[in-house]
Amino acid sequence: MTHTLNNTGAGRPPLAVWLCAPTAHQPPPLGGDLVPVPRRLARRLVAEYTCPGGVVADLTGTSLVAEQAAAAGRFYEAAPPTFPHRPAHGERDVAWADLTALTVSAEVDEERQVRERRLRARMLFAATVTRPGGIIAAITSVGHTPQGVVVDPAPGLVRAASCAGLVYLQHVIAITAPLCEAGLGATIPVRSEGLDADEEETEPGLPVSVANAAASITSPAHLNVSVFRVPKKGHTVTAEAPGEVGA
Repeated sequence: MTHTLNNTGAGRPPLAVWLCAPTAHQPPPLGGDLVPVPRRLARRLVAEYTCPGGVVADLTGTSLVAEQAAAAGRFYEAAPPTFPHRPAHGERDVAWADLTALTVSAEVDEERQVRERRLRARMLFAATVTRPGGIIAAITSVGHTPQGVVVDPAPGLVRAASCAGLVYLQHVIAITAPLCEAGLGATIPVRSEGLDADEEETEPGLPVSVANAAASITSPAHLNVSVFRVPKKGHTVTAEAPGEVGA
């Protein structure tokens, strides 16, 4: 089920909430240092932003978007996570994708200026391979420094998209944790006193370990998906539909 809020005020794109947890009580697969892309999210991106026979560029490094594109009858091309950072002069004519999907991790060890340059390079390359009128979907996750400071690449991503001349079409909150009657996420297994090491019982409350408790609270339950449109040739970089805003 999709929940969409269209009247978000001036300067903000429409907001949507997508349920993308793989199955109840089963976390999405991780890809090392890559941002995890649940299959339900990949499938939804292909369905929402492409038509049959369309072309998808998978720059996520996981090939999951390409997998879902193939299943839906789209053409696709997957690139490794180290795809080129800066297009050569005149490469604007290589645009071919109807949808380009990429991931941006929260690099907590990077200085802000380095992070901003990296984001601009990635968005510029994505804009290069996306045809005029096509869609770029950038998936981001939130990170934390050892000091507990939140690192969210989404705001810098929007600034980078503006530098690439993109239009901010929609923002999606992709819920990656299962929803149950008790709320968001699964019940936490707790080992009670008197039980052997291989015995566990499930009950409400936090784990005995303070570290486990902190992890259960701060574990991300969603991904942000910033959706941009590449302006058509000859058009000024402005929003053309209600709810769209300049990136």
